[in-house]
Amino acid sequence: MDPRASPLTHWFPPFLTEHALWGMYLWQWLGLLVVVVATPFLASLLQALALAVGGRLARLTLTTWDDDLLSSSRGPTRLLWAAAFLFGGTRPLLLREPTETVVEVLARALVVVSVGWFLVRFLRQAAIHIGTQVTKDPKEAARARAVQTQLAVLRAVFEAAIWVIGAALVLIQFDVVKNVGVSLLASAGIAGLAVGLAAQKSLSSVLAGIQLSVTQPIRIGDVVILEGDYGTVEDISLTYVTVKFWDLRRLVVPISYFLEKPFQNWSRGEPRLLGTVTVDVDYTADVGALRQKLKQVMAAAPEGMWDGAVAMLQVVDSLDRTIRVRALVSAMGPEKLWDLRCLVREQLVAFLVEHPDWLPRTRASAPQGTPSAAVQVASAAAPSSERR
Repeated sequence: MDPRASPLTHWFPPFLTEHALWGMYLWQWLGLLVVVVATPFLASLLQALALAVGGRLARLTLTTWDDDLLSSSRGPTRLLWAAAFLFGGTRPLLLREPTETVVEVLARALVVVSVGWFLVRFLRQAAIHIGTQVTKDPKEAARARAVQTQLAVLRAVFEAAIWVIGAALVLIQFDVVKNVGVSLLASAGIAGLAVGLAAQKSLSSVLAGIQLSVTQPIRIGDVVILEGDYGTVEDISLTYVTVKFWDLRRLVVPISYFLEKPFQNWSRGEPRLLGTVTVDVDYTADVGALRQKLKQVMAAAPEGMWDGAVAMLQVVDSLDRTIRVRALVSAMGPEKLWDLRCLVREQLVAFLVEHPDWLPRTRASAPQGTPSAAVQVASAAAPSSERR
């Protein structure tokens, strides 16, 4: 269609409707400049109005999903309005090629980016919302960690998929990129095979992350034993797990480790744990007094350290000079169990110091048929006349 037939030409002076520049009339360039400059302001204004109306409606409901939806749409909505103004505002200008194609491609790209951006933000808001709802009940701590682990891994998978699909939808609109991609796919069979083999390990790590989120041998917040030390699972991604040790060190472990190798998970099942304190004492030690001392230590332990379930003392071994006494105690969680074991060990050692006869000691005895050491000393100290 001839641009001079547009009804907008009646609003411009003849100078702008009769002179052309780079294949388009000056009034078309001027109209395009006005659309480009006005689009961000109009998009921001309409986004503010839409959010204000949506906020009023959201306050009338009891659910919080609509609030998360509004929070996620802040930003992506502006891009969507910008795409609508850019596409609709240039229609009356009757732009010629290739300017019209560039505007259409830009508008479609803005729509794809806005939708992808909205989906990513909504996934994050939904994960936070679900995690908050699950962690409200303290009795469901294990279930909350399981849900948080699944949300963390699945959110990462969906976010990666959204950005990959969005980038593909944007790139296929450009003929140059499309042609280059087709030619590369047609002529790079060997290269594609090499890339596929190289990416096999990365893909297996991603699949391992998905498998871990479903089977859940570990969860965020679980206490595990790695490299001979215990730590807490701090973060789980698609390819690795971050474990925070008690001394604030972080160990980054490939996610396949937890699917291929055995490890200890102290947070699976019942949170109660058993711990031992071993002390070697003399054979003459009063085990009943030690057992009574353990009960006193448990009764005086700080609140919440001992769970009140298990507290016993037994003789578990007899050695050549000592007997081995073991105190078995229980606590809810590894941190409390560690503190409880340290307390029991400290109190038992202090109690043995108050009874030094119970501490390990070495005895010596003379063989049969030989005088004892005391007799030998007395004989050596006797006068010579007596010895005669």
